[in-house]
Amino acid sequence: MSNPESSFPRYPEPSDVGPAVGGHLPVSEGDRNKVVTLLESAYAEGRITAEEHAERMQAATIAETFDDLVPLTRDLVALDDTAAPSQAWSQAPGQAGAEPELIVTLFGGTERRGRWQPRRNLSVLNLFGGTVLDLREATFTDNTCEINVFCLFGGIDVLVPEGTDLENRALAIFGGATAKVTSPPAPGAPKVVVRGFVGFGGVEARVKRPKDKRN
Repeated sequence: MSNPESSFPRYPEPSDVGPAVGGHLPVSEGDRNKVVTLLESAYAEGRITAEEHAERMQAATIAETFDDLVPLTRDLVALDDTAAPSQAWSQAPGQAGAEPELIVTLFGGTERRGRWQPRRNLSVLNLFGGTVLDLREATFTDNTCEINVFCLFGGIDVLVPEGTDLENRALAIFGGATAKVTSPPAPGAPKVVVRGFVGFGGVEARVKRPKDKRN
């Protein structure tokens, strides 16, 4: 690879490539493609030479962890120094194809909190009860988590960390289905989509800070 003392300035690593912590985790094709796109743009703009471009592209192709990707783009992207630290999103490698999970609540209450692993497809059956899905400390098994609900005479509360790409598409009859967000989605954040049917009850998806343990 070329001499690190290049003529263009060095900046922090881009915020949308890799986690804030856990650089030993395996990279996904999406992360690898972001690096490749950045290298292509840098070469087209003349910020790296043909030799640097070829060497970095080869390194990106064989990279296995986020730590392998860091040196390839560290000197290419400028970030706003005033930007707030990004949320460290946790994802369990190799489990994106896991089978759907079913949570059933009948005449009672069910809670999922702490460091659990919601599947990509999560179904919730709630009859005359209450269900709380707290995703603030969850380890996601996919970039998207689809929560399919069927709720009658009860309530379902979905709590997500700040920066989550959140949507509530559930249909409510004699009830309510809402999504409360406080800021735009953060780069690299998982997407949580709530779908399904609500009758004589409510489904609310909302942002809560991890340090706030209240419902």
